[in-house]
Amino acid sequence: MARILVVDEQPSVCMHVSEILRDLGHEVTSEHTGEDALRLCRAIEFDVVLVDLERESMKSADLLKVIHHECSETRVVIMSAGGSIEAAVDAMRLGAHDYLRKPTSRERLTEVMATCERGRTTELPAEGVARDPLRTASESGMVGRSRAIRELMEMVEKIARTDSSVLITGETGTGKELVGRAIHRLSPRVDKVFSAINSAAFPETLLESELFGHRRGAFTGASNNKKGIFEHAHGGTVFLDEVADMPASMQVKLLRFLQTGEIRPVGSESTRYVDVRLVAASNKPLEEEVAAGRFREDLYYRLAVIPIHVPPLRERVEDIAVLADHFIKTFAKKLGKRIDGLDPKALDVLMAHDWPGNIRQLENSIERGAALCRDHMIRVEDMPIRLREASLVREGETIQSLQVMERAHILATLERVGWNRKQAAELLQISTTTLWRRLKEFGIEGQPGREPTPQGFAGATPFAGDR
Repeated sequence: MARILVVDEQPSVCMHVSEILRDLGHEVTSEHTGEDALRLCRAIEFDVVLVDLERESMKSADLLKVIHHECSETRVVIMSAGGSIEAAVDAMRLGAHDYLRKPTSRERLTEVMATCERGRTTELPAEGVARDPLRTASESGMVGRSRAIRELMEMVEKIARTDSSVLITGETGTGKELVGRAIHRLSPRVDKVFSAINSAAFPETLLESELFGHRRGAFTGASNNKKGIFEHAHGGTVFLDEVADMPASMQVKLLRFLQTGEIRPVGSESTRYVDVRLVAASNKPLEEEVAAGRFREDLYYRLAVIPIHVPPLRERVEDIAVLADHFIKTFAKKLGKRIDGLDPKALDVLMAHDWPGNIRQLENSIERGAALCRDHMIRVEDMPIRLREASLVREGETIQSLQVMERAHILATLERVGWNRKQAAELLQISTTTLWRRLKEFGIEGQPGREPTPQGFAGATPFAGDR
């Protein structure tokens, strides 16, 4: 049983929704104004708040933001008389857990409440609260504990139940297809096919056949009828990667499919309707491609109904150790060998790397380390040579920086005491012999205008300031 607040200016709507929810065994309270609803939320801890999207007394967007900020454990479900895709998308962008079209049915309310209940039992904890970092892997296939990855997973959970097109952007290797699979896995289409295709992997003629299929004799080599990916994934999800590289003629055909839901196999005179959700991905900023005239603006807006950006690994460093641990377990099982983890120095190398290849590069590095390690521990020497070299370069740069600082400090101290070596050594808390050695290493033979001898520096008075 959940404690629910229904907020709608129309008493009839409140009554209708409340009756259904009470019949389902929930404890229900209703309010007609946003101000009263907010006051009640601050006094009572509700599990779910259902709020009308077209509120006038207090904008639902403002109400949702306040509830999200002050009542973080409360799930918000937006209700709206507008049944458009845009209304659903707006609701999700407001941070809503789900969307209800008015008038709503008992079946739909039951379904939404079930997702709210599931969401509450698998809710990620607040910052600083301990949890199993691999839990995300079992729930959505994405691994991490950073704020960025938690926000990404929350977004995936919100949009999964809609049928809106999704555009996933991010650098190569960030896991865009993994996000697409998570959307499918959490959607009502989970029991249907998930098909992935890379737009850049096929020449134009073959790409059309791969997407829409072809008929026997349509072109040389077409000896049989073939279903395209869209028809094969009927009822499911299609993940279209590197969409920015799609030829202009194919962009037109993809746009027509998104507008009508109909496909025409190559060589066929007839069309057929297929029901698929399209999730597109690109490692190029499509806005720039549109501005440059390389990508259709109308297609961009059809694809980017719900845009998602996957941050690069260098922007979520706290996920590196979690991902490494996940990959170690994966490859240990695959290789059939015991691997206890990473040597601290090896972890330092991973944490300091900027990962231009992102998660894919990290996975490759761990796979190599798992294959080469001999004493149940992955060490620096088991890492790819590129990582080891980068680590040495960084160490060299750090040493060089420290040497520059030390040189400047010694010179400043000598200037301060008129280049009196004894006073300088005392202030630096080193011996005169050490001071001579450091100056020699830095290529400093003495005060400008004078040239001391090693013997004089060690015991005599080579500098004027020593007299």
